[in-house]
Amino acid sequence: MERTVDVKQKKNLLIIIPHLSRGGAERSAAKLSALLHEEFNLYIVTFFDAKLFNKPYPHKGELHSLNQKQTNSRIRKVINTIQRIIFLRKFKKKYRIDATVSYLFNADMANILSKRNDKVIISIRTHLSTSKRASAQKKKMKKLYPKADQVIVQNKRGLEDLSENFGVQKEKIHVIPNFYDLEQIQQQAEHSISEWENTQQYLKLIQLGRLSDPKGQWHLLRIFKHTLAKIPQARLIIIGAGELKEYLIKYATTLDISVQDLCESEEKTPDFEKYQVVLHGFSSNPFKYLKAADLFLFTSIYEGFPNALAEAMICGSIVMSTDCPIGPKELIDPDMTDIDTYPVYTEYGALFPAFKGEKIPADAPMLEEEQLWVDALIQYSKNKASMQKMGVKAQKRMKEYDKKTVFYTWMEILSA
Repeated sequence: MERTVDVKQKKNLLIIIPHLSRGGAERSAAKLSALLHEEFNLYIVTFFDAKLFNKPYPHKGELHSLNQKQTNSRIRKVINTIQRIIFLRKFKKKYRIDATVSYLFNADMANILSKRNDKVIISIRTHLSTSKRASAQKKKMKKLYPKADQVIVQNKRGLEDLSENFGVQKEKIHVIPNFYDLEQIQQQAEHSISEWENTQQYLKLIQLGRLSDPKGQWHLLRIFKHTLAKIPQARLIIIGAGELKEYLIKYATTLDISVQDLCESEEKTPDFEKYQVVLHGFSSNPFKYLKAADLFLFTSIYEGFPNALAEAMICGSIVMSTDCPIGPKELIDPDMTDIDTYPVYTEYGALFPAFKGEKIPADAPMLEEEQLWVDALIQYSKNKASMQKMGVKAQKRMKEYDKKTVFYTWMEILSA
């Protein structure tokens, strides 16, 4: 007879995620484990071999992995799914799991189909109806997601989407935004930047995010090119790494913009005199750069929840963002007002029309949407003082996303 593990002093919570590195969902799962591990006997199950995904996000709890290999074979994928369901059913029984939270579709599917006596909770990180990544799974989602006991979404738009387009009862859906350790972030933001000494003469424009298609950074380069023609002392710093790096370097070269690539360098001192764009690479403390820069520019095509934008607001940055689905509008315009004309300036930042997402040739004529950014940046350079209060108010606004507030919301759902 199979032995069960008796750890009933606390409720037993399981978090399922394919792996624990790189992405926003993975980061959110790791952060949730750290937030809740003292209140629960907490377990994490990952699907893939840890060797395939190095540098996992810091996490808490007892980690288990199926050590599966990634594959493009349909048959192998089916076998992997069956193995996950069987493994999780046994795991939930052995550890007497009371509640299971899953992130991303493959984990959600395995969570729902392995249900025993546990409360099955799935966490949706994006606006499913508009997500290109989710498009291939939407039919399965419509069948599976209504079977979950509870569904967590990032905001009200996500709630309406699941209710109207995926058949999930509103009573099952809860809005819980991403959460942040505001005190820690703001402390890190106060750190000095020795490599930025004596650079006050430059207008520092910054973006934080992975170098990838969803971030729309080719639009950012085009906007910067035309801004540079009017503001020669403007400099663009992009903090992050990713698969689009070489494409962006070539794109900038076509635009006749000089790029300093520091992504693989331990030395992160920018040469603003020689280079106009700096690819900084990964930073363990991006917050000090967010605070020190003049403006934070967010050109995403779509988002699940815009962590970088939220972190910039926590740091007191003046932020400009596309009104892409979903997240920026919820942060910058929490009243969700109808927009007829862009840009929209609220007390927390500025919103610009969403980009369509196509990669545009570098020498193509400026889009109307891009020109709005250029005009706004030029206007800012002429009258910085008029926007300074935005950063202060944005920082105050983000108290709603403090980890203490979100902790109590999670506890209400998991303890019910």
